[in-house]
Amino acid sequence: MPKFYFHYRTDDELIRDTDGVELQDLDAAEHNAAELGRAIVDRAASTGGDTGLPRSIEITDAAGRELLYVVFWAGPKIGGMGGPPVSPATVH
Repeated sequence: MPKFYFHYRTDDELIRDTDGVELQDLDAAEHNAAELGRAIVDRAASTGGDTGLPRSIEITDAAGRELLYVVFWAGPKIGGMGGPPVSPATVH
């Protein structure tokens, strides 16, 4: 199985993943990066951090080649209080 590395980037720094994770393919790596992003935003929310700042997980292979960037941040809750609900995006 290929090994993928998940480097965490903010506006200020890049935290490199030196261990990596063996996963079946790039789709599995993208799913893993999305879960990491969710955990990071949840932690920021629980500690009073700014959840609106864009962050990213940069996925590389064992040779250091950049494969995929997953950008994430917490947006308004769909149907939340304090204004009109935000509709889910659609792809055409």
